[in-house]
Amino acid sequence: MRGWIIVLLTVSGIMLLAGNAQAQLTMEEKEHVQSIVWGLEIVVFVTVMAIAWFVWRISKRAKESKKSKLGNS
Repeated sequence: MRGWIIVLLTVSGIMLLAGNAQAQLTMEEKEHVQSIVWGLEIVVFVTVMAIAWFVWRISKRAKESKKSKLGNS
């Protein structure tokens, strides 16, 4: 849970910085920055989903391993 809080704080900080930077740019530059931000958001989302899947898979294996050890005892 502590890791999720750190990730959320980091992402929200990045969003605030991106918003401040966009407020000072011209429209053409804003469109360029917006496309970069969208790309980063997609990469962050995919990364978070991959980490969640990986943790879920590890916990599933640990539960199965624990069941098999209890069953063999």
